[in-house]
Amino acid sequence: MEESNKRIAKNTVYLYIRQLTIMALSFITTRVVLDKLGASDYGVNNLVGGFVVSFAVLNSILSSGTRRFLALYIGKGDESKLQVTFSTALVLHLFIAVVVVLALESVGLWFLHAKLNIEPTRMYAANWVFQFAVTGVFFNIIQTPYTAAVTAHERFTVYAAMSIFDVVAKLVVIYLLIYVPGDKLILYSGLQLAVILIGLLIYRVYCNKQFPECRWSFRVDRPLMKEMLRFSGWGVLGHVITVVNSQGVAIILNLFFNTVMNAARGLAQTVNTVISQFVTGFLAAAQPQLVKFYGAGDMGRFVRLIFNVTQYTLFLLALIVVPCLLEIDYVIGLWLGNEVPPYTCSFVKITLLCSIIYRSNTMVESGLEAIGRVKENNMYSVPAYLLSIPLFYIALKYFDSPLVAYWVGNIPPLISFIINMILLSKYTEFPGWKFFTEIFLKNAGLIILSAIVPFVVQQIMDPGLGRFLTVCALSEVCTFTIIWFLGMNKPAKEMVITKFNRIISKFKLAKA
Repeated sequence: MEESNKRIAKNTVYLYIRQLTIMALSFITTRVVLDKLGASDYGVNNLVGGFVVSFAVLNSILSSGTRRFLALYIGKGDESKLQVTFSTALVLHLFIAVVVVLALESVGLWFLHAKLNIEPTRMYAANWVFQFAVTGVFFNIIQTPYTAAVTAHERFTVYAAMSIFDVVAKLVVIYLLIYVPGDKLILYSGLQLAVILIGLLIYRVYCNKQFPECRWSFRVDRPLMKEMLRFSGWGVLGHVITVVNSQGVAIILNLFFNTVMNAARGLAQTVNTVISQFVTGFLAAAQPQLVKFYGAGDMGRFVRLIFNVTQYTLFLLALIVVPCLLEIDYVIGLWLGNEVPPYTCSFVKITLLCSIIYRSNTMVESGLEAIGRVKENNMYSVPAYLLSIPLFYIALKYFDSPLVAYWVGNIPPLISFIINMILLSKYTEFPGWKFFTEIFLKNAGLIILSAIVPFVVQQIMDPGLGRFLTVCALSEVCTFTIIWFLGMNKPAKEMVITKFNRIISKFKLAKA
């Protein structure tokens, strides 16, 4: 038992080191790519690549169903059914891949030339980006059953090995981008495709050698195919709306401005994604407990878990958001040098502030899933996100300000959050209004309060490393003090203390 604990502790340390390494590499590669491509071409790559990938939304929906049914028959030890399941999934994904490519090469190609605001001199390169992205999407879709087989067989060491491959491949891409002459945008897109194809080939060879069911076959079990599609169910609507909303906003931003504005948005999303990784782990770990509490009929602990975990998450988020809001200009300047696209820092600040809404909503939404109200969530809450597109368009048309549009575009997530609280209150004993006032509004106010002293100090000092270190240190002290004494209730404090003690214990075990 003691040896097992040591191994768990060491694996936890390795996992965080790996995550931090990948995050650091992401920042480094982003800077080099932006420097070599320039803001405009970086925006073209984000816009066109994101537009193409959005067509593969159906594949992401079906991938979870494929994993589930493969794992089901692996557990039953039914080799015959397992082979039929894999071949059915393979044919289904091949069909999806062909449909996606046809749609992209017709409607997508027309949209690229007729609607997107790309400089005429860069349209040739944009077409190469488009075709490389289409090829990558096709092979990624038909590869899904193979990656699902790796997951279903719990061969997670393969993912560890492939993460090393990703790191090495990105470094090679950066090296070639720096030293190989030619059109950097076309070169970068082609190298990205090469990395994808090599990775897929590795997966394909591994699966063919390790798993007997992973053989190319056109056998189809129609009842099973219907069951797989039915399993995906209401997730289709949510995934489609998420993609339409994200790409719709990107396209509207491009139509009113140019690809440089898309570059600013892409960089802001990169920063937000990296910061979000620090808190999403806690949310993911808590979500299965909701199902257990609901299944046991323990609604008291069900409600308390939503309150406490959300408060704990906002606490962690505040420690990151406050210093970032105050010193993001300095950080972005260090990160990107003189190649910072206009509005990047402002987009980052707005995105970070609005992340408070998303993180407050996560556990509420998980509560709806735990009680089996996925249909209601996808019918009433998720469609609210579609309001972002018309609101974004109206704000740009009448105010001609991307900042106003960015603020207005974050109203629908707040509406969705409120709808989720109403739904969860309707079907359970969840006190929605109490959660909104005591968790969301109170913590949002405390985050603003935490920034007052660091903000005053920031205005007094001259920009530079000294101010950055001083403001960040003050931000951490003020945020921790205010939220601990004014924001967190006794159960949440106990949760923090318990988790802290567990972390200390794990490190002691790993050190022993």
